Amino acid sequence: MPFVSEVLRAAIARHRAGDLAEAELRYREILRDEPKDFDATHLLGVVELQRGHLDESLRLLEAALAVNDRSADAHSNHGNVLSALGRHEDAVASFDRALSLKPDHVNALVNRGLALNRLGRYAEALTSCEQALRMAPDLAEALNNRGIALHHLGRNKEGLQSCERALALKPDFVAALGNCAAILNKLGRAREALASCDRAIALDPNYAEAHFNRGESLQCLYRHDEALASYNRALELAPALAGGHRFEFVAGSVAHARMVCCDWRHYLEDTERLITDVRAGKASTMPFSFLALPTTPEDQLRCARIWVRERFPPGTTVPWTGSLSRQPGERLRVGFVSANFREGHPTLHLSLEFWERIDRDRLEMYAYSLRPQEDNPVLRRARASFEHFVDVSEDSVAGIVQRIRADRIGILFDRNGYTQHAREAIFALRAAPIQVNCIGFPGTLGASWYDYIFTDRFTVPEQLARFYAERPLYMPHMAFPSDTTRLPAGAAPTRKQCGLPEQGFVFCCFNQTYKILPDVFALWTRLLRAVPGSVLWLLDAGAEAKANLQHEASRAGVDAARLIFAPRVGVEEHVARNAVADLFVDTYPYGAHTTANDALLAGLPVLTRVGETMASRIAGAQLMAIGLPELLTDSFAAYEALALKLAREPPLLEAYRARLRANRHSYPLFDMARYARDFEALMFETWASRSG
Repeated sequence: MPFVSEVLRAAIARHRAGDLAEAELRYREILRDEPKDFDATHLLGVVELQRGHLDESLRLLEAALAVNDRSADAHSNHGNVLSALGRHEDAVASFDRALSLKPDHVNALVNRGLALNRLGRYAEALTSCEQALRMAPDLAEALNNRGIALHHLGRNKEGLQSCERALALKPDFVAALGNCAAILNKLGRAREALASCDRAIALDPNYAEAHFNRGESLQCLYRHDEALASYNRALELAPALAGGHRFEFVAGSVAHARMVCCDWRHYLEDTERLITDVRAGKASTMPFSFLALPTTPEDQLRCARIWVRERFPPGTTVPWTGSLSRQPGERLRVGFVSANFREGHPTLHLSLEFWERIDRDRLEMYAYSLRPQEDNPVLRRARASFEHFVDVSEDSVAGIVQRIRADRIGILFDRNGYTQHAREAIFALRAAPIQVNCIGFPGTLGASWYDYIFTDRFTVPEQLARFYAERPLYMPHMAFPSDTTRLPAGAAPTRKQCGLPEQGFVFCCFNQTYKILPDVFALWTRLLRAVPGSVLWLLDAGAEAKANLQHEASRAGVDAARLIFAPRVGVEEHVARNAVADLFVDTYPYGAHTTANDALLAGLPVLTRVGETMASRIAGAQLMAIGLPELLTDSFAAYEALALKLAREPPLLEAYRARLRANRHSYPLFDMARYARDFEALMFETWASRSG
């Protein structure tokens, strides 16, 4: 066999030099004479793997293992091709076989970690990577895979350090750049994440994951039209991204970016696809994006449960095992976890007065901020409204859970749900005995570790409670708080100051653009055609959305100049300018929440359509709590008819304005002293019912 040995040595030399074509020729030369030669078969399988010929590689590697089942290298390479084919469970089995033969097989450990990451088995992946690093501390691939595992285990700071260490060792490591971007996005450092993506794309323009992460960064930066372009590019390069473990929700991200841009060219097909996927149990859209689609409460529950299934595999959650007792004289401790303790976020601005009015002799209030804190008057006010305000933005999930448990929190509120910068794993690890889905996400979270959803009987009526994984925790009047101090004293601005015509009816909607769906906008254009001289006042959401809405108006026979776009301004200025409009016309099915509160506080009547989903009922609940139930409708026909009636009958509209002014000081919507007492009573009632 000297001939075979000589040719094999030459083939291996060419293979190591990267000359795959020459290596292949020589391996095949051996196999012509010795069809069952293990080394040639095995290494030819590796060549085909390196070329991306996965099926042929798998055939060759399995043929090699049929000859010699005792080669750790062959089992490791078999695992690599199975992983490349998406057969990650089978890949782990092959890596385990390699390690049973050679426990210190570093490559098997590293790639086993990668396969386990793709299976969502992050704790096992971390163990595998750290075993590899004990033998090869400077192995960039192991550091990168370790970083992925740490990221998904909520240890983002450590995960970022691991990926950055990989890059220090291997500066052109494209996958590590992409993973740095994913972690930076999670940490709220979107600009740095974008730079990392751009660097990865400069090295490899066809790296689909970098384009996807770039889309995520741009979404965080509110550059939605650019985000859409990045998502589309990712899917062009790798359509399979939509089915991969890390990217299974990309179809929903693309649809949401289109909706933010009011790009409705694919609206019907996007909606049909996402609803069909959810009903089939497929992971294709994030629950938050799904809320804006015309779906049912049952669909939304399905979508949330899919998210839970994908993000929290068995073994990654724990039940509450601590004590429910309180020490003698100890106040009930209530905690709020949020990434939105930041200026400009609507749920923060709504809640400040409520938190300030809590009786500290009754409740001990804690806040846990998931994002780095800034220093400005709003944030200083937020910090002062809590007895204990803790910045946990750089802590791991496990560390945050440990902190909350050490603080002996009895009732813990999740003010994010499945929204940007959330750390929902805190709740999956049962940081507190009673956990509540509260306000940040207007729908069910579909998870067993949330005991309650904070709401009111209008928003989630008892007959619809079966579509929520959580039990309703009912406030007596209205779940949404209102900070009445955000309406500045003095006269409202003039129409001229707001860029509006002095004459003519002003329909207004300051909702985010992803809530504006084609049938709602078509209704609005019919109103504009029916009311001469009227205008539609919208929030400026960027050039792309503005151009698309103007185009749709023109297509509907309405002069695009009749759409007036309000610039983004500070909270007080924004609330005050609502007063110069005539009627707030709501979106559907994702209606106005904070924007309805802003309008009502400024004295602007709100017309809404109420459906069965939580997101469609919150404006209605506010109207009930201010004594204006006549402004609720249950169909587009009724909504359109009432809007026209109000536009054509000024005395009727003025009567509603007068009632709104009168009820402002006597109804519960803006009575934050009453709200705080109701909240306190509800906390004690909830604690007593749970602890017996």
